[in-house]
Amino acid sequence: MNKHGKISVYRGCTPVVDAEYDFESDRSATDAIIWALADAVGVDPTGLPPLFDYVDPDALNALFDSSVRRTDGDALLSFQVDTWNVFVRSDGRIRVCDATQPTDPEPVFESTTA
Repeated sequence: MNKHGKISVYRGCTPVVDAEYDFESDRSATDAIIWALADAVGVDPTGLPPLFDYVDPDALNALFDSSVRRTDGDALLSFQVDTWNVFVRSDGRIRVCDATQPTDPEPVFESTTA
């Protein structure tokens, strides 16, 4: 835990895409994640393998449920799609990292709390 009593989560891969889910959007959280992943891979979203092969899309959408939206970014979900590490934070931030390009461990996201 850090000095604020929060658990720090680190990544050891190179960030390729940073995106953010818009809670007011008509698009689902899962769609936002698929688009971020497709951007990282450099393909059309239809060129990706089905996301449900890697993670439960209902769980992703529940994390982004606007009725329980958290702005402090406490909840973090991570999963891997082939060689891509995907990190999703409850405040809407999405980060896709290339697991084939290791880096020194760094926090997945910068803290939003002081």
